[in-house]
Amino acid sequence: MKTEETVQVREAHFWDNVALKKPLMDEDLRVHPGEAHDRMMPWLAEFGFGDFTEAVTDHLQIRPGMRVLDIGCGQGFLSTYLAHRGAEVLGCDISPRSIKTCERRACLSGVSGNATFKVMDCEALEIDSESLDAVTGCFVLHHLDLKKVAKELTRVLKPGARSAFIETMGLNPALMAARALLPGKFGIEKASSDDEYPLTSARIDLLRQNFVGQVGVQFPQVVFLRMGGYLPFLRGGIAKAVLAAMDRTIARIPGGGRLGYYGMVTMDRTGPAG
Repeated sequence: MKTEETVQVREAHFWDNVALKKPLMDEDLRVHPGEAHDRMMPWLAEFGFGDFTEAVTDHLQIRPGMRVLDIGCGQGFLSTYLAHRGAEVLGCDISPRSIKTCERRACLSGVSGNATFKVMDCEALEIDSESLDAVTGCFVLHHLDLKKVAKELTRVLKPGARSAFIETMGLNPALMAARALLPGKFGIEKASSDDEYPLTSARIDLLRQNFVGQVGVQFPQVVFLRMGGYLPFLRGGIAKAVLAAMDRTIARIPGGGRLGYYGMVTMDRTGPAG
């Protein structure tokens, strides 16, 4: 059986290695005001990532001076993006090398006065209770013990405060089968760690059971058929355009959002911690 310590150490090593593999050019790291796409992950632009970052900003009602925690901050794009909006952002991640990248990125982007970073376990936050105006994260919840993180978010958020997370969803059986079978084959990179798993309905229910407040799921865009762009024969411009058009059609179907691979999970604090 995996122990908590083993999982944490494994995740730290995995993301340290990811941070080492990518060439870090200053212009790619720099985030300009209003820029909603991370140039370090250009493929996300094809999936409408800007709509997700805007949806997070709108839900959190970001305003100057808000104290925001970005958990699992990775290479710091979302932290920097929100700092440009005037938020006072603390980014935390279990990977020391990722934190160094975040600090460099904030400096290059001119927001080092608004964004600070710390190596921290997202399941045991070194944050005062009821001290945060908002919590956010990008592709992080599905790496964590959801029972622990839900209770920690309840503790650190002020009553009435909001949180929103861009997440990898596991609601579409076809995409989950492809995720299990295809990475590492047919020229498709395996980019996930062994300890992560997308958010299923049961895992979202676990958040609801352990968070004091409202938990919801939204789909700013449906990213379903566009995932086929990972296959070599569907990487051309025409194929991508057709797949994107088909995803837009699916988005108009009631319940079509659940077919998407990406979603936004919201967790809004109500009342005192139990």
